[in-house]
Amino acid sequence: MQGFIEVKTLTDDSAILLPIVHITAVVERDYGTFIETGVDGKGRTIGIPVADSYEQIKQKILNSR
Repeated sequence: MQGFIEVKTLTDDSAILLPIVHITAVVERDYGTFIETGVDGKGRTIGIPVADSYEQIKQKILNSR
């Protein structure tokens, strides 16, 4: 599906179709990859910790265009 990527959450392995227009950053962390989708009212980043690697997310974004 163009404009979306499918990822698996790190916490419970749920599948999510995420619109790439909502991705503000992809961050590689010690525990996995974090897809940032914005900031909350207090200025803290919000997003989804995913099981996919940084490189997998990068490739999925490139392939979704």
